[in-house]
Amino acid sequence: MKKITLFFAFIFCSLQSQAQIAPGSVAPDFTVTDINGVSHHLADYLAAGKTVVMDISATWCGPCWNLHKAKLLEDIYNSYGQGGSNEVVVLFFEGDSTTSNDDLLGLTTESRGNWVEDVPYPIIDGTNISNLYQIAFFPTIFRICPDGLVSEMPGRTAGAIRADVNNNCGTLTGTQNNVGSLDNTNAFCSADGSAIAKIRNYGENAITSATLNLKENGTVIATKNYTGSMPRFTTRTLTFDSYTYNPAADYTVEVVNVNSVTPLNPSITNAEMGVAIAKQATTDIVVKVYTDNYPTEISWNIKNSAGVIVGNGGPYDGNVNGGGIDANTTKIHNVSLPANDCYSINLMDSYPDGWAEGTTPHGVEVFDNTNTSILNIVAGSFGATLANPNVLTTNALAVDNFKSTTFNVFPNPSRGIVSINTEVAVSVNIIDVTGKVVFTANHVTKEKSIDLSGLQKGMYLAKISSADATTTEKIILN
Repeated sequence: MKKITLFFAFIFCSLQSQAQIAPGSVAPDFTVTDINGVSHHLADYLAAGKTVVMDISATWCGPCWNLHKAKLLEDIYNSYGQGGSNEVVVLFFEGDSTTSNDDLLGLTTESRGNWVEDVPYPIIDGTNISNLYQIAFFPTIFRICPDGLVSEMPGRTAGAIRADVNNNCGTLTGTQNNVGSLDNTNAFCSADGSAIAKIRNYGENAITSATLNLKENGTVIATKNYTGSMPRFTTRTLTFDSYTYNPAADYTVEVVNVNSVTPLNPSITNAEMGVAIAKQATTDIVVKVYTDNYPTEISWNIKNSAGVIVGNGGPYDGNVNGGGIDANTTKIHNVSLPANDCYSINLMDSYPDGWAEGTTPHGVEVFDNTNTSILNIVAGSFGATLANPNVLTTNALAVDNFKSTTFNVFPNPSRGIVSINTEVAVSVNIIDVTGKVVFTANHVTKEKSIDLSGLQKGMYLAKISSADATTTEKIILN
């Protein structure tokens, strides 16, 4: 919390003055139960020859949250821990005994976020571990070697932790061809986009080739090959060919091959790929900014597709130590957006720990010229910047620029039954003005009509594709 960390360095959240357990001491034994009901006994792990790496943090601690988001414990877990070579046991302790399960889930105003989501390693809450190990600050990472001796680990990267274990507990063997697919969200200005996927190497050997499949509702729709060099603890991005995405569909990216073999750990080779399509905006919008308790630190801007700022606000008036006239309130701005462009919204905090302090909701909400809410960005402990790319567009209705070259739709306007004038079989995607695919048909010929009578009256885009051509046409249903 800011009221605590204002008095200390950014790096740590300090506790009461006490001497931390001396390096090289015999580690105090413990038996604990994690939030999933699994028991963990330190002595058993050490007797099995394991090195134990444990992070003692607090859900309200900003530096702890930054460490958590860096995913270095996840790197160690997937490489050398229970998800990799099983040489290391990775444990996370919520070290403040006064916090609750709701704090871990990010459901309280004091918590920095959801500490449980997508975490593969065990999480232990409600213990006296902080007193047992005499920690002086959050976060503290300890390394306990198989000989039972404990020392704090100063490193804040997976590579530094690996080196520390190698130098003090014995050389780690690791794994080979251990690649994971990372969760990722793609933001597009329209339904058509080239999705980006991310993969990470948790193995000891460099990855020089990989094959990825992109799936829509479990069906493979695209394949992408990687060639290059991806050393341990590095991430690579791959871009799939353009595709018309359906925001209502589920997309996943699967790593099916690395270095011409099957990846080591199937449980990490599939990851969700979120798809977000820009919301249709009018050229005149209203931006409502919901401030937190430190309005002098927050600001925001709207940028067009060229990166030029077209609207902005903040910092606002208030007290340096929190509160003041613009704290926990709503600031209203009128912004004009040029037509036929796509826009991103960025939230900034100069402290930097995001917009998270106070009891009111924090973030930005955008309204069109009819006072209808079209976008709501909820802020939290995001650090210095929360980027929201391609969230607004003013060109979704600008369909008159599309020219039919190979195919056309008739009758148009239509009461719902339409045909495609084509000499070859085509696929048809019907897209509404928000960019959502609302109807799909494959292997359509000029002899085969399609029935759109189930759709509401209004304007749609018909994306018509054959093996070597694509055309987009405007359709009016009346």
